[in-house]
Amino acid sequence: MKRFIAIVLALCIAAGLCACGKTGGSSSQQDDSGSSDSASGGDVSSQEQAQSEDESPPAAPSGPAPGINLITGNPLTEGQTAGARPVAIMVNNIEAAMPQRGIASADAIFEMVTEGGITRFLALYADRAAIPRIGPVRSARDQHVQFAIPLNAIIVHIGTSIYAENLLKVYHYPTIDGLYLVGSLAFQLDEARKAAGYKQEHCWYTDASLIAAGMEKNSIPADGATQPLFNFADPGTKPTPTNMANGLSFSFSEIAPVTLTYDSATGRYAKTAFNNPQIDEATGEQLAFDNVILLFAEVKPKNPDDPNNDLVDFTLTNGSGYYFCNGGYLPITWRKGNPEDPLRLFTSTGSELSVATGKSYIAVVGSDREATLIIDEPQVDSAEPEA
Repeated sequence: MKRFIAIVLALCIAAGLCACGKTGGSSSQQDDSGSSDSASGGDVSSQEQAQSEDESPPAAPSGPAPGINLITGNPLTEGQTAGARPVAIMVNNIEAAMPQRGIASADAIFEMVTEGGITRFLALYADRAAIPRIGPVRSARDQHVQFAIPLNAIIVHIGTSIYAENLLKVYHYPTIDGLYLVGSLAFQLDEARKAAGYKQEHCWYTDASLIAAGMEKNSIPADGATQPLFNFADPGTKPTPTNMANGLSFSFSEIAPVTLTYDSATGRYAKTAFNNPQIDEATGEQLAFDNVILLFAEVKPKNPDDPNNDLVDFTLTNGSGYYFCNGGYLPITWRKGNPEDPLRLFTSTGSELSVATGKSYIAVVGSDREATLIIDEPQVDSAEPEA
């Protein structure tokens, strides 16, 4: 496995150095930050071919599929089946692309920096047939992909960074990529939104029927998932942390602040972005989550010597963080490792964390931004009682 990972890293580094020289069946989209998303329809490199000949990629998670919603931990609803693969959709999250559509229906959302301080969502849906119109759909990044692979999720995106492209190739991981299916099967352009002044890359959407068409076109199997997102507690069981908090705020970068405020009436944390409630355009609903998981990781430039390459590299091995639920919080540690390894969370005593069932928001933030975290703890009245 060490040899395999070394090959992956070598491929990514080599591709990053020669990305500007790609020819043949390649195209690119320009991100708002100025970096480009690239994908190639041509053959894999000879180095990748050599790798695939002498070492097989890691197998998908095996074993019996638990009879729960793999993303929320709740019991399966009518029509859902154990082992159905969840769907992971890359969603634009820059201010100029808001409001997004369909994100309030996600079972879980990962948010991470991509480049230039902007962030992107990986929105997870366990019930493929119930996915509403969602978007704007955007390109994949390798840091997001590494959380989708262990879930054996069906990844839906429009383009990739060169690093994500190489990771998917090495793992022989088929996806629904709008760079090849845009305007034909799996995605639709919202002409009204474009006419309203949005850039075209902020106007592409997908939904359950379009995803089904993309799966059929690319021969992507619907079943084969066995790994839950977390170690879930029994349904209906919520932790009662001794550290109480009304919410939290932090920032991914100087341009991407986030606040999550606990509502005791709903038991959920309402999310703001860019100092405004983050709203689902289709429902008017503010994003809200049962669980908030904040993880700190080392984040650095992919290629610090290239001023035109501001993509970032995440070290997804282990680190510290916090778990917020039920109006309280506790410090945690986390561990991952290889791209195919699942995310695991632990309490301060070293036991595996039991996460409450329900919707989750997972923010993976650079360790250098840890000082931006403010936990809104209730004020304690220390005044002396009157005699």
